[in-house]
Parts: sequence; structure tokens; C-alpha cells
Amino acid sequence: MTEFGQLLTLHRHFHQHQIHGIPVQVLRQGVHVDIGTITSFTKHFVEIQGTLYNRNVYTFVSTPGY
Repeated sequence: MTEFGQLLTLHRHFHQHQIHGIPVQVLRQGVHVDIGTITSFTKHFVEIQGTLYNRNVYTFVSTPGY
């Protein structure tokens, strides 16, 4: 499954987190921006509880158990 701190980079990573409701931390240049569950995603964007994040600008980190 997913480990705490794993970077989400592949489509299947985002899909797994969305269907299982695993929390994701959002970082920009290493600085915490948000944390929450993925409500939808495409190859360019990830929506976390109503906010869109560009996958080329932000880093997404798995935070199971948060």
C-alpha cells in the first residue's frame, strides 16, 4: 500500500488515494500549502476539497493516518 511521505507522481498513485480517501499533503517548493483528500484529478490538476492544484507546480505527499 502507501507509506507515509511517499511522493505521488503516477496516475495510479492519485487514483489509489482518491478511492481510499487517503489524505495528501500539498507542498510548493517544499513549503506546506494544504492537506486533505483528493476529490478529483486529471493529468494536469489535482482537486483537494474544492481547490485545484497544478501538478507541475505543487508536490503531493501521501499522509496516511493523518
